[in-house]
Amino acid sequence: MVTHISKKDQPNKSGEKSDVHAVNLTPWQKANLEYRKKNGQDATWSPTVIAGQEQKEEPQLSENASDLPIEGGSLNPNGSFADRLPKLKYERNSVLYRRLTIIILLFLIPLLFTLYYVSPLSKLAAVHVVKNDTVTKTAVTQAAGFNLDEGLWSQYWHRKENEAKIKKALPRVKSVSVAIEHFNEFKLTVTEYQEVAILEKGDSYAPVIENGKVLAETVKKPAENLPILEDFKSQKRILAVLKQYQKLSQALRSSISQIKYTPTNANAELLNLLMNDGNTVIINISNLAEQLKYYPQVAKELKGKGVVDMEVGIFTYPYPKEDEKTKETTNSSNSAQSENNQNETNENTAENETQSETNNNTQIEQ
Repeated sequence: MVTHISKKDQPNKSGEKSDVHAVNLTPWQKANLEYRKKNGQDATWSPTVIAGQEQKEEPQLSENASDLPIEGGSLNPNGSFADRLPKLKYERNSVLYRRLTIIILLFLIPLLFTLYYVSPLSKLAAVHVVKNDTVTKTAVTQAAGFNLDEGLWSQYWHRKENEAKIKKALPRVKSVSVAIEHFNEFKLTVTEYQEVAILEKGDSYAPVIENGKVLAETVKKPAENLPILEDFKSQKRILAVLKQYQKLSQALRSSISQIKYTPTNANAELLNLLMNDGNTVIINISNLAEQLKYYPQVAKELKGKGVVDMEVGIFTYPYPKEDEKTKETTNSSNSAQSENNQNETNENTAENETQSETNNNTQIEQ
């Protein structure tokens, strides 16, 4: 804190009060002094100087406190210009460097993009297919329709269209994803539908995948451990059966050999299940998973091969004897027919031998 001190507040160094009247004054000084007293003003001149006494010069305090030094530091917080000059140079250089960096980046970034787009890194170099099982990598690559040595990013932005092409051309493909690897190569990750059944088509069999779709491809020999579907015409009906089939335990799935669709006028959901143990189960599609779980217990109570009817409730009965007689009659007829054919063959052979001997004798006589 700076205290302003005026001359009139300073004490007399001799310790005595200054008395202007004790000094010999000229008449005009006295008149001036009286005039100032009347007006309430102090004298602007010192009586000691008039009296010839030399007054010690006292330091005058500046009215501006900021120009005076104070103990422990300077009154000017910013210091002198010479002290601030290095800081000003540093700030100026920092601003220049910042502006220069921005200008360089504005020119460098477009240049780098241009160099990238004209380089081989911006072109598609290869397409890799992974996690495929049944479908071939070549089939997936051809169905995708990606063009090598053409723009990488333009094809990547439209990858959804290529994924749709793959799923349309290859019904086995459930999903496919395209990702970039090694800077300029595509990696196609394929997920396939699983085969869950086989549909009988005359002398051949067509795979049925988990979405209920029957594939166009056919095989002569059905796959093992898959049920054979017969007489199904509707994909919706196949899908309904497969949903119930997937709810079964693995043991029950393995026990089913064939699933035959046998609708009636009264029941359009009726199925005949041919089991591996020789029994036949009559059951509705909608109740397949719920009722078939009781089959192992029911099958143990059967004394022989027969039918387990679960259409309404659960009851069993053996195969009709007429069917067995029909099978025996058919087998006997086939055996008799085979014997007749064998006899006819033997008779024809004997006749041929007799005719041959006659011809030989005739030739000898001649």
